[in-house]
Amino acid sequence: MGKIKKLDQHTTDLIAAGEVIERAASVVKELVENSIDAKATRINIKLIEAGLSEITVTDNGEGMDEKDAKLAVKPHSTSKIKNEKDLFRIQTLGFRGEALPSIVSVSNFKLKTSQDGVRGSAYAMKAGTLVSESVAACPRGTEITVKNLFFNTPARLQNLQPTSVELSYTLDYLTKIAMAHPEIAFKAINNERVVLQTFGSGRLLEVISNIYKTETAKNLIDIYENNGYFILHGFISKLHVTRSSRNNITVIVNERVVKNTRLVSAIVEGYKERLMFGRYPIAVLNIGVDPSLVDVNIHPAKLEVRFSNEDELLDMVRNSVDNALSRSNLVVDLDESMEQTGVWDSETKQEEVVHEESKFVSLSEQSFPTIQPVETIIKPEPPVPTPAPVLKESFEQQQYTLIEGDVSTRPTEPKFALPKLAYIGQLQGTYLLASDAENFYLVDQHAAAERVNYETYISELQKNEETTYQLLVPLAVNFSLAEAALVVAKIPDFIRRGLLIEEFGSGSFLVREVPIWIPKGREKEFIEEIITQAINDKKTERFQLLDSLAKSLACKKAVKANDYLNNDEVAALLSDLGKCKNPYTCPHGRPVIVKFSYYEIEKWFKRVV
Repeated sequence: MGKIKKLDQHTTDLIAAGEVIERAASVVKELVENSIDAKATRINIKLIEAGLSEITVTDNGEGMDEKDAKLAVKPHSTSKIKNEKDLFRIQTLGFRGEALPSIVSVSNFKLKTSQDGVRGSAYAMKAGTLVSESVAACPRGTEITVKNLFFNTPARLQNLQPTSVELSYTLDYLTKIAMAHPEIAFKAINNERVVLQTFGSGRLLEVISNIYKTETAKNLIDIYENNGYFILHGFISKLHVTRSSRNNITVIVNERVVKNTRLVSAIVEGYKERLMFGRYPIAVLNIGVDPSLVDVNIHPAKLEVRFSNEDELLDMVRNSVDNALSRSNLVVDLDESMEQTGVWDSETKQEEVVHEESKFVSLSEQSFPTIQPVETIIKPEPPVPTPAPVLKESFEQQQYTLIEGDVSTRPTEPKFALPKLAYIGQLQGTYLLASDAENFYLVDQHAAAERVNYETYISELQKNEETTYQLLVPLAVNFSLAEAALVVAKIPDFIRRGLLIEEFGSGSFLVREVPIWIPKGREKEFIEEIITQAINDKKTERFQLLDSLAKSLACKKAVKANDYLNNDEVAALLSDLGKCKNPYTCPHGRPVIVKFSYYEIEKWFKRVV
């Protein structure tokens, strides 16, 4: 007799449930997505003990007739697709026909549904077995109640987290799906307490405000771009509105909340060196794409997706985030940031990067410009960007013309520049005090000098051809034998970077030419830093290596705190800072400049109310 046997239906249902239903949040996800597919405009989620005891999801969608209601709980029964071709153009959130059968197999399950709001059907099942069925009067739509989740799979039940943790998983999903569908009113209740509510206005910014509070929503920057293949729209936070994890970065593809680590990384990379280490933005990014160019049929949970032309999409995301930040005023407004929850708090202070500070190197080190009287200029505020429209129509209805030249993007906007500052004085040898017509500013002199140095060094390091000068007397540098072996291997790279170096023996090397951007008289310390970075840095990508080197040099060669600068040095520093591409943060993400409005200062002294 053979050893291989066909499993019974109940066992296969339990196996499928293990793939689809991991926790209470999984049940909520599947039921809510079915409600959205049913064209509901109002979805209520009621939980008891975070859903571990009971979950009820009620919608005002299309409902089902008696025949469909019975069939819906059968494995691989679905109205979403008809044949294999539909798998390559998925336009609904559900399509596998696995969700309801999986839930039914591990719970006590009740379903009430009606298409006309008069006559409906009601069913009750336990562990996949029909318990009762009846005709019932109920409103138009569907109500599903799930009790005693995992009662017949004790191993899964014992591995569930405490109710607070399980609730956090559910709320994480609900907040993201609410942002994906601002046209739907969501209401979530746990133990008779409302934990989430949106109102279905269709305005994404309003939903974000309901989730993250108004002050956060006020500090978001809108994104919109269309390259003919992908449409990007959404919001990203300014630099002072950050969190300690990536969990607040939401990626939505064709109105589906997805997980894609490369896309999340692309959003963070778009901030470049503007963020402090360990800090991440709040972001909601909607991606519209022809369904045939995205594969959502990867995992039963339907969270992971893959794209055609994914590298092109990643570049588009990075550039869109970078451009949106570049055209915005990112000077930290202390009037606003102090009102932010979790911003400038003890967590942020503990995560500040400790900078090694040394003597200031100005871009114009050869000769400081003569300081000129600083005129007070009233700089008009940049126009407030109009929020990107929410794509309400389904992507099935949209016409995609995927041809070269069919490209619609936001008109190029001028990059926001620092205002012209009138220098007032120096505070504790560390902060430069300045003003314009409307605000009072503090500039961190070390962070400012670090930013100026970084942009100079990275620009020079990335040049394909280095301009060099020959040293009158070759410079000798010495390393241990182990380090020398690494230096020898990297000599061709050093030569391409303008550093003409040759082995002299016993761990010694002679340097005969150096790049012109290295200050004269300081060649040895710069060369040793360059070589040490190259042999110790584990980064393999050229850009990462050069970026790390530029940051290290910029920090070590910047003016230190408690160094007092004369007026000429301050004028040169502020002038150089104003020419930077990103004058708002140092290369490690710390703010360079902050401001108070005069109005807020007058409020301190009770001159205004």
